[in-house]
Amino acid sequence: MRILIIGSGAREHALAQAFARSPRAPELSCLGSHLNPGVRDLCSGQYRTGDITDPDLAREMAREIQADLACIGPEAPLETAVADALWDAGVPVVGPRQAVARIETSKAFCRELLQKICPEAVPAFYLVSSLEEAERALDELGDHYVVKEDGLRGGKGVKVSGEHLHSRDEALAFCREVLETAPQLVIEEKLVGEEFSLLSFADGEHCLHMPPAQDHKRAYRDDQGPNTGGMGSYTDSGGSLPFLGRQDITAAHRLNERVVRGLREITGVPYQGILYGGFMATARGVSIVEYNARFGDPEALNVLPLLEGDLAEICCALVEGRLKEVSASFRPEATVCKYLVPPGYPQGGERGLVVDVPPPAAGTECFLGSLSLREGQLVTEGSRTLAVTGSGATLEEAEARAESWIASVGGGLFHRSDIGTPELIRKRIGHMEAIRGRTVRVGVLGSTRGTSLEGLFDAVEGFSVPASVEVVLSDRADAVILERARERGIPARAISPRTPRGGRKDRTLFDRELTREFGFFGVDVILCVGYMRILSEEFCRTWYGKALNIHPSLLPDFAGSMDGAVHEAVLAAGRQETGCTVHLVTAEVDAGPVLLQKRCPVLPGDTPETLKSRVQALESQALVEAVCRVRDELVKGKTG
Repeated sequence: MRILIIGSGAREHALAQAFARSPRAPELSCLGSHLNPGVRDLCSGQYRTGDITDPDLAREMAREIQADLACIGPEAPLETAVADALWDAGVPVVGPRQAVARIETSKAFCRELLQKICPEAVPAFYLVSSLEEAERALDELGDHYVVKEDGLRGGKGVKVSGEHLHSRDEALAFCREVLETAPQLVIEEKLVGEEFSLLSFADGEHCLHMPPAQDHKRAYRDDQGPNTGGMGSYTDSGGSLPFLGRQDITAAHRLNERVVRGLREITGVPYQGILYGGFMATARGVSIVEYNARFGDPEALNVLPLLEGDLAEICCALVEGRLKEVSASFRPEATVCKYLVPPGYPQGGERGLVVDVPPPAAGTECFLGSLSLREGQLVTEGSRTLAVTGSGATLEEAEARAESWIASVGGGLFHRSDIGTPELIRKRIGHMEAIRGRTVRVGVLGSTRGTSLEGLFDAVEGFSVPASVEVVLSDRADAVILERARERGIPARAISPRTPRGGRKDRTLFDRELTREFGFFGVDVILCVGYMRILSEEFCRTWYGKALNIHPSLLPDFAGSMDGAVHEAVLAAGRQETGCTVHLVTAEVDAGPVLLQKRCPVLPGDTPETLKSRVQALESQALVEAVCRVRDELVKGKTG
């Protein structure tokens, strides 16, 4: 298999490394704007330098090497229809055609398209072609606005009120400057929250999602200084980010999927490539900041090293429209990526500095960017020179590994030492808590269908309850509750109570496995919903006050009974009233302190089935209320 990589930065170095790990052992070639020694060393085919935005040059090289697949790294070739030229020459491309790549190359096209596809996630915006229109837009938005140049500016064509623009006059001056050389710009509502990125493989109909990351655009510590192409980014080990709830990730997944389908419906052109969603987690949910049409740089340097699947296989499925047939698994580790850049960057980075790059250490990977080889030495070319990605079980470990390696790099480069540090992470979490309030992280333990969870799932996804469901665990691989969770984008895992030889695990040891899983996802509270096993004393002590069970009766009546047997007993006893109880889990079954109860009458003609249905509706309400009460207790504990 012959693969042509277009681009020659650190992102393309990461792509080349990922392709090189493929069992298919592809022959790699590269068309780059400069000679990247890291990429060149991985190319068993050709390496050619030239204008990567020239469709004819790309087509000529692809034909010469008889490429089976091309992968476009940067955005500039997408704007000039390099992907179109390659497809027309019979070379499948990971990278969208020009018509749909406009979702990145034109801010105006992007906003108008998103207004049709997912208007609820789009901030207020105005397309502006004169200073008079700019003044009217600023009047509407007040002090909270963002001014965006319409075309590609490498992440540097956006200015935000209060950060880059400190007065109306400054904003108008910037608009005047842009409109002197461009027909229009975009002025939009400034979103308040925390930004994050989600990259997805897209085949025109379906998506495979990568772990979310957070980029850092500003040049200096504490988010100070001018915008850059990205000084670094991080991902967390749980497939989320410390300041996000699982519902934020689910919302981002669904938005990327809707946009992929919407692009095809509106333009008639399938989007085949990498879709990069830039999102803002706000008080009212997830909003769209921007879309890019390729691997993010630096985000690709976080996610590609974690990819356990075969990148070549995934890309072949992508261009053939069969992503549903493959999977993309990622190691459950945290990564911290930091760029090293020359003095003067981003305004004008110093060129010609000799850089001493040590070999990667354990838990680190180095990706070469804007540098070249002169007389056997690596020298800077003015932009982001190289990046290091540290990985580990925790963000703290990953960040420490990255910093340790950086300390051995020679050449007078600078970097943002705060990216991925506990101090900065706490700042991000505190910011989200100030916006949304304290969010309770929920884990679920169940053995059956989990029907009563639907109300909680809906409330969480609608951001109407201050909670996130982080994981669902079961002792049964075929439990419907697991599939119910997966349909919502919630991690769902079965932990077998049996040993590999078929014997039963010791109850305490089995429950320790549950505790490890819930701890990995950082849950605050566990909801037992239709869990059919008795929990060990150790588990009950470990999670006392933080593990709740919902029982389908008004305890203490009918304690110890389960599921349909409870409703049969209620009818047999001639009760006029029934309901459900949420109580704390203790070693004595169904005997923990009651948190709340919901009641309903037993009606003439009721059967166990009709009674169960009515009680399940109460259970759905009770779970939402219980989570809210737990959250209130957490807040009291923090502030009391």
